Amino acid sequence: MFTEKGFEATSIQELIDAMGINRASLYDTFGDKEALFLEVLDRYDEMLFVELETCLAEYESKIDGLREWFYRVVEQGANRLHPGCLMVNSTIERALRDEHCAARAAKNFRRSEETYYEALVEAQRGGQISPDRDLRALARFIAGTIRGLRVAAKATSDYQTLKDIADIALSNIR
Repeated sequence: MFTEKGFEATSIQELIDAMGINRASLYDTFGDKEALFLEVLDRYDEMLFVELETCLAEYESKIDGLREWFYRVVEQGANRLHPGCLMVNSTIERALRDEHCAARAAKNFRRSEETYYEALVEAQRGGQISPDRDLRALARFIAGTIRGLRVAAKATSDYQTLKDIADIALSNIR
């Protein structure tokens, strides 16, 4: 529900209906809607990183793994296979006025940056990236571009538009 509608637009009634529980169970287990939301963000963050790390591990070449990750994001956006990234959506909706959401968004950004950085280090060791590249800056660029792609997919589901963004980003990695 939070992914589809956002925090503000999701009612307690919709949450308990979607979870198949009663109101008292929600409050007994989580305390309130905000606590549930933060738990959902934490779980989403874990699932996202399992997906990212699995994707990167599928390829001997980390550049190929990064390319695949970009194209998965493109496919999700173009085919509306998924209602968007909960972390990105929540960051946009709440981070400026909710310190707990902001902390989770910052943690997610740092964690994704670190994952991309480790992949880039491995690619550089393998000679796939020029030794003079600033890998930390490049990892931040990738993290920001992936988030930008997820936002762009809210405005357009045009595959070529999203792929163009991914292709230009990927061309800047080497």
